[in-house]
Amino acid sequence: MRTTYALQAYFYYTRLERNAGIALCALCALAWLLPFHDGWLSPQSPSHKFTDVQAIAASFTPLDEPREAANQPLAFRGRENQSPHKAELFAFDPNTATKEEFERLGLSARTAQTILNYRAKGGHFYKKEDFKRIYAIRPEDYARLEAFIQVPQKADSGRFNDYAENRETQGVAARTAYEEKPFAPQYPKKTYTAAMVDINAASLEDWKGIKGVGGWAKRIVNYREKLGGFTSPAQVAESFGLPDSVFQKALPQLQLASGVFRKINLNTATLDELKAHPYLSSYQATILFNYRQQHGSYADFAGVKKMKAGFKEEDWKKLEPYFSFE
Repeated sequence: MRTTYALQAYFYYTRLERNAGIALCALCALAWLLPFHDGWLSPQSPSHKFTDVQAIAASFTPLDEPREAANQPLAFRGRENQSPHKAELFAFDPNTATKEEFERLGLSARTAQTILNYRAKGGHFYKKEDFKRIYAIRPEDYARLEAFIQVPQKADSGRFNDYAENRETQGVAARTAYEEKPFAPQYPKKTYTAAMVDINAASLEDWKGIKGVGGWAKRIVNYREKLGGFTSPAQVAESFGLPDSVFQKALPQLQLASGVFRKINLNTATLDELKAHPYLSSYQATILFNYRQQHGSYADFAGVKKMKAGFKEEDWKKLEPYFSFE
């Protein structure tokens, strides 16, 4: 009894569940039958017979003759290079002939118009060979008309005609001359002096007169002005950006004939004046300035050297010639 009740409870469905099951079965059956009745949903397109296609193709009227351009070379397709008239041969001047005369000579209307356009833009035929330079003139046309081309020579254009007749030869000669002797611009030759130069008194032009210095002269003079003068020729090498090769070439002409021309008064110089000197860093200039503010004026260089912070012995050796205490 219990088993029957358990099975009945397990297979029991509510009305909603039974309706859903029935609907699901109906959908499954419809999906299974649908491929067999595809014609119901999409009407079949009418079939065409091959005989119908043949009838349609036969209704078109074929061309009587094939296109002439299809049998022409690619370079001449789309061009009318043949005149419809029978060619006549007679003497003509390509600089004055009319379009009708060109067509009578067997040239096409398009080729004749090309020649007229060339003349309208200022083109001129100076000799019969120039006629074949027209891109529309075919080689066979030029060979046929060459004997009948007459280009009169003008008396006042003999010089130009001589050049036109020999321009290929002249061009070869000009190229040969250029290869043998290429063009070189002529500049005034720079003269240099071999005299000794006083590094503290030399002007900008004096420095430029030393071979190899040239554009470096201004940098040397500017550096000398910031220092207040050189104490040895070796200091010239410290100029900003000066290559060592330039300095070594100029060194034999450098001499120290005069001393430092401007010194720094440590007792009156401002902080900015101290910082402007190439041998003093901003930190060192501040130390010198603050020490003077706290302890008073400097008496001599020995008193300056008592400061140990910020300076080395090599710094004092470089700075000593530039300090004064007046």
